[in-house]
Formats: sequence, structure tokens, C-alpha cells
Amino acid sequence: MYGYRNRVLEVDLSSGRSRSASLPEELHRDYLGGAGIAARLLWDRFGAGLSDLDPLAPENPLIFMTGPLTETGLPSCNRSTCSSLSPLTGIWGESNLGGYFGPELKFAGYDGVIVTGAAERPVCLIIDDDRVELRDAADLWGLDTYEVYERLSPADGPAAAGPSRTRFQVLAVGPAGENGVRFAGITHNRHHVFGRAGMGCVMGSKKLKAIAVRGSRRSPFPLADQERFQAVRKGLAAKQGESVAIEGLRVFGTQSGFDVGLVTGDVPMKNWSIGEWEGTDRVNSATYADTILLRGRTCYACPVVCKREVEVKDGPYRMGPGPGPEYETVANFGPMVLNDNLPAIARASELCNRYGMDTITLGSTIAFAIDCWEQGRIGPSETGGMELHWGNADLLLDLIEKTARGEGFGRDLGRGSAALAERWGAEDLCTAVKGLEAPAHDPRGAHGLGLSYATGARGADHVNCMTYSYESGTAMFPALGYMDPPEGQTSEGKAEKVYQFQNLGQVFYGAAAVCHLGGFAFTEEDLLEMLAAVTGVERSLQDLLRLGERVWLLKRVISNLRGVTAQDDFLPRKLRTPLREGGAAGSIPDVDRMLAEYYPLRGLDEQGRPTREALERVGLADPGTLEALGLA
Repeated sequence: MYGYRNRVLEVDLSSGRSRSASLPEELHRDYLGGAGIAARLLWDRFGAGLSDLDPLAPENPLIFMTGPLTETGLPSCNRSTCSSLSPLTGIWGESNLGGYFGPELKFAGYDGVIVTGAAERPVCLIIDDDRVELRDAADLWGLDTYEVYERLSPADGPAAAGPSRTRFQVLAVGPAGENGVRFAGITHNRHHVFGRAGMGCVMGSKKLKAIAVRGSRRSPFPLADQERFQAVRKGLAAKQGESVAIEGLRVFGTQSGFDVGLVTGDVPMKNWSIGEWEGTDRVNSATYADTILLRGRTCYACPVVCKREVEVKDGPYRMGPGPGPEYETVANFGPMVLNDNLPAIARASELCNRYGMDTITLGSTIAFAIDCWEQGRIGPSETGGMELHWGNADLLLDLIEKTARGEGFGRDLGRGSAALAERWGAEDLCTAVKGLEAPAHDPRGAHGLGLSYATGARGADHVNCMTYSYESGTAMFPALGYMDPPEGQTSEGKAEKVYQFQNLGQVFYGAAAVCHLGGFAFTEEDLLEMLAAVTGVERSLQDLLRLGERVWLLKRVISNLRGVTAQDDFLPRKLRTPLREGGAAGSIPDVDRMLAEYYPLRGLDEQGRPTREALERVGLADPGTLEALGLA
């Protein structure tokens, strides 16, 4: 099929064997790619047996997938996904990555890599076109991800350089993945991370230290319609050039959303407890640009250049030149814990990249723990004698070190806030949904986002749904009829929008693997044109939405078998408590109302399971699925 290499690499670490295999054409047609195909592969492998599968068992596969657009050179279409059962949440888990790994994997001739089993000793997977090797990695075990990158990718150019015929693109886990931190991530070439849902913990449990890939199949790439493709590419580049949101990303990176977020009530502070804080001026986008920024960096074939390279030249937090913190990291290690020391935030970001940890979950967990300490819910007996207070940059860095190494109180933090909330009886201070901590975007300032969090396929999520793009005013969707900037602080009419935006997002970001940042400039019609020009498959908007609904429902089925019910579709109390000040003062999402309107649209019954009719609508009502859900 056009747009695909038509083979995946299957690697069994237990036996040390690997093989290439083709995927059925209907899999590409019905699930497209990325996390869509990964969900179907996981379901086909285990079916109802998923209910008993330990996320850290060797049998749990780690599935890396690309999309049909990944290597084409279309702007902002370079991403890849990593999927598995999550050791943090226990349910469906996935993460998304930019950079150069996805294109390089396709240059090597593969659409994806499926890793099963577990090695007895540390290994790294080397993919050099058709040569596949499992190499002993005892000398790499214990190293941080930056050190692994330098070992596996010969220094024939700058450390953040793009693909070349002689440079490997590397994924690696750090000490956090080795030590079983439940939210460990997988770092790629220092600048990019599979961050969410603990995919690095799964990789570390398999004793797979790294994957290094290099490919030479750069051209010609099989396109269905070369002339149409060139027209689409030119049009997309022009749209990005005219977009105010994209210009903000070019100038300030993802931190561009910080200042606007302060106005709209988007930025969480003091574990989501206050709406204003005097320290924001010391960590905002202008301060970032004026004090630590060196230059912008980018991903494969992307003109946005939203990645940041920074340097802290002196003081106790010296670092770099190296990757700078993204918005989520600044928010979670800044206002969330009342830390206004930007150099310390940059250093915290570097440590998390090196050790391989999700900054959203870690920052949220530290903020939650400080909140518990300040309110007397925990004391020295729980923290190993450590005192937890707001605004302590040195404490923050110490907790990052201890968490990555599994030392003392850090071992508890490495389980995430949801597990600790249950242990400490502090669920009212925790913002995790289905075990996944909310990203740094406050649903009190955008009520549709609250419903997205409550019903997210992997937990609290703003990426695999277009709701945030729309409610923040950065993207419009004319074919769906959404052209005017919405009113964020109302729950009226949001259920139908979220239902549609989830379906669209499952394709846009998850299956087609388009960047949600560069994608701010694109519409649903642009996506249809991209896919048609590359794959040759003409789809209508309804076809696209139905494909996304199929993917969402399949992920829901998987999570239902893992224990998810209607009770897990909720917005935490902390996010339903009104703020006294700030851009979202007094605003509370009416989640009960939105859920009552959303369930019939989505086709969920009172227990939160898909109905037979919903499954039939998307072609999932096969006997095995119906029997697994008790609908046979």
C-alpha cells in the first residue's frame, strides 16, 4: 500500500530471535497506523486474556509504530507512537514522539517494531536496514540516556543533528526505566521523549536498554499521487507560515502558551489550588528567552522549530548547552510547586531527560506530596525524615534524583500520585484520572477539556483529542462547523464537541501521527487531503471520524477488561474546586451534565462499556469482543 513499508519487525527478547512480517491491508485501512494499529495488534494477540496480563510481564508487548505520513516530508508529520499496557495506570497506555526516530525506522524499511519477551541480561536492539542484531548492553546499563546516545550514535555531526546515512537514531531508557519507576519514559537523541504512561518502565523491565536504527531507503518513497502531494505540501507550509499560533511556537517554543494561559486560567499553581502567583514573571516566555535560551531546534521535515536549546552558564544549576524545558515541564516544576527559579527548572528538565522520566507525572506527584505534607496528611515517617515545602528548588532536584534511583522516599514517588493518594487517603488532593496525572492545562478555564480528561482513553489527556486545540483558540475545524473561538468557561454544548474531537484526534495525532503543535494550522480537510495524496485512499470526513471512533472504542474495550467502569470517568475534586483568583476564578466544569450528554453519543452503557450498537457501528461487534464484554 502507498504510504507504508508494508512490514514490521518482531523481536522476541526471550529467545533472541527477530523476523519481519507484513500486516494485512485491512489493518491499514481500518486503523491507519500509529496507536490505532497498535491497539488492534494488542487486542488480536490477547483478546479477553488482557484482563489478567501484568503490564510488566514479558508477554506484554511494547509496540512502536509510525503513520503513513511519517517519512513523507509533509510538515510536522514525523511522529511515532509507543503503546503497551501501562504499569502506571494498569490500562491502555500510549505515548507520542517527535524527532527523527519514526522517519529513520521507515528509511530502514519498517512501519513498526513489536518487542516481546524479556532478556536475561541487558541488550540493545540495532536495526541497520535489513541487518537486525541484539547486542549485549551490560556496559550501557546504569548510564543515563545522553551517555547511551553518544555511545550508540557516532559523533559525525552535532548531537541534535537530523538523520544521515551514517548516524543512528537512538531510543534509550535511563536509570528510572531500569529501576522500575512506573512513569519512566524513553528518551530519543536527548531532545525528545516518549513521556507518558510509563513506556520506559515496560522497556526497562524487558532489559532492553536502547534501540538504534539507521536506514538508507530515503527515496523514492511510494506516493499515490506525486502532483497532488506537492500541492498539499505547499499549501500546508503556507498555512503554517500564516498561523499566529505557529509563529508563537517559532519565537518562544511551547512556552509561548504560558503567558496566554495565565490570562485564561490555564496554568496550574500550587497543586491546582491558586489562580495567581507573583513568581510567574520569573518563569514566563520572555524571561525564558532573555535568560537561558540559545536557539531553536526542530524535528524531521518540520519548519516550526519549537524545540529549545538552552544554557545556564553559572551558579548552582549550571547546564548545557542542551535541550530546554517544554511548557509542561516549566509549569510542573515551576508554578505547580511554587518554584520561580528558571535555571533550576532547566536543570530539573535535563535530569528527567537523562534519567528518563515523565515530567508531568513527576511534577504532579511532587506537588501532591508537598500538599499532603503542608496539610498534615503525611509526616516524617512517610517521607523518610524529609521535610516538604513549596518553592524549594534544591528539594525538587533532590527528589528527582531519589525517584530515578529508587532511593528512600523517591521509591514511593516513583509509583505516581494515584497510588500514593490511595495509600495516604488523600484522593481529594490528587488530579489523576484512571491513574494518569492531568497535564498542565486547567479544565476550569476550558470545560470541554474537563470532559476530555474524564473520558480519555489513557486517562487525563489533552493530546489525543482536538478539544484543547479548539478551546485554546489555536485551531479551527470548518468542516465540522467550528470556526469561531469558543467560550471556554461553559459546559453547554461541549459533550458533542468532545465526542467529535476525540474521534478526530485519535486519527490526527494517534494514528496518522501528525504533531499536535505544528498541526494547529491544519484542518480536518487538510488531513483528508494529506492521506489521499499519500495513500491513494479517498475518505470522507465521516469515514475519518468513524475510523477514530473505532480506535477509541477499541482502546476503551481494552481498558474495560482492565477494570475501567463508569466510575472511572470523572474529574477529580481538586479540578472541580473553584479558584478565588486568576483567569478561571469561580469557574467549575459541570462534568455530570457533560457526561450525561456524552454517554449516549459515545454509545456507553451505565457501566461505562460500549453497547452492542456502538460496536456494530464501527465494525467491532465480532463474537470475541462481544463475549469479552458480556454482550454475546
